[in-house]
Amino acid sequence: MSLKSFDDFCAKIVNNDPIPQKDIFDERQTIVRAQLTTRALWAFVIMSGINLLVMECGPQWCESWVLSTAFFGAIAYLYWVCANARRGSLFGIHGTATLSSQIGFLFGDSIFVPILILSDKEPSDVLDNFFIRNGMVSDYFMIAINGALLLTSGIVMAVCVGNYRKKEKSKTEEEKDA
Repeated sequence: MSLKSFDDFCAKIVNNDPIPQKDIFDERQTIVRAQLTTRALWAFVIMSGINLLVMECGPQWCESWVLSTAFFGAIAYLYWVCANARRGSLFGIHGTATLSSQIGFLFGDSIFVPILILSDKEPSDVLDNFFIRNGMVSDYFMIAINGALLLTSGIVMAVCVGNYRKKEKSKTEEEKDA
């Protein structure tokens, strides 16, 4: 919010002019989203840093460094989605259009998980080494877990979008009836 628009906002409050609810919600939403994004990014950085130390100095627990980092990224993203949904800052004042496209991408990623797992190997090799391979968590399992976390994020978003649209529809019907 620029200083001029903040001055106008304060003038409306002082003059007791009606203030659109969307303006108030938008500023609160921006602050809450920024705080939650910062928390999610810090959680990702800390988890990835600990993972880096363990993988470098201790026993390597996963075959792929990239997939283990992607796992922590998927956990942080799921936290961000759930926390924003709980706090009511998942949707902007423009509605659900941007989240609907994100839901499509998340579901699309989840569809490609089995294709990635089975793309270059024989199915019997994948099943034999799905969980553990060479004493470490296998790439197949990490891809499946990352896909499941992204699918969960997409489902949470889809449920929230459905509830939001239902609430908006009932609100507009009440306004028409009144």
